[in-house]
Amino acid sequence: MTLNQATYELKMIIRRNNLSDDDRLDNRLVRDWIHGQRELWIRNEVNKNRMVDQSIVQSLGCVALEVADRSSCPSFTTGYSVLQTSQDIPKRIELNNWDGIYEVGPIDKISRRFSYINISRARFAGNGQFNDKIIYAFPYDNRIMLIAKDMESGSFLKYLRYISIRGLFADPTEVASFTHIDGTACYSNDDDYPMNRWMWQYMRQAILEANFDLLIRTPTDKVNNANDTLKGDVNET
Repeated sequence: MTLNQATYELKMIIRRNNLSDDDRLDNRLVRDWIHGQRELWIRNEVNKNRMVDQSIVQSLGCVALEVADRSSCPSFTTGYSVLQTSQDIPKRIELNNWDGIYEVGPIDKISRRFSYINISRARFAGNGQFNDKIIYAFPYDNRIMLIAKDMESGSFLKYLRYISIRGLFADPTEVASFTHIDGTACYSNDDDYPMNRWMWQYMRQAILEANFDLLIRTPTDKVNNANDTLKGDVNET
């Protein structure tokens, strides 16, 4: 199911299958309700330590990298090769035990993923006898940064221009600002919306119940004539 389909279905239920072409219930508002319920349901499911369904995980395509500005990097990265994503990463779903980033790695899908850690662990990353050649990724502000202790800057930049990032994002539509290597957007409202079908059944009911008072007060185009003739303006005879 796409977001456009979910929005239309929900509005049809609200309007009891009498949806006009000038309905005053804003699609943006309905989509915000859908995003909010999806975030809530995913948070509840993942926090119960249940397996993450791949249908709710989104890919940011081929995320371009740039050399990190040293003035914005933590001081502990001095001497390391440092790269960062060239654009901010969408807001992730807040979870109990992790930050919603499912994996970070090369654009080759079957290549070994990078070691994704938090900033506290990044302070000591690569100091061991057997991990000095590992590439580490960690979140910093709204970007993902990459470090590798035993790797010269030249070779680091030579082979890494893009990376793959997959995660659970609070607003799936924000992924639309990222592209695949061919330039096509990673998301549109006509693509499959990242939720389970069973989840939608509960989400739909929860949206209707939570916004009942607002919905019964929202005017609609009574005569379906694509103008501003609302239910309150028509004489009921």
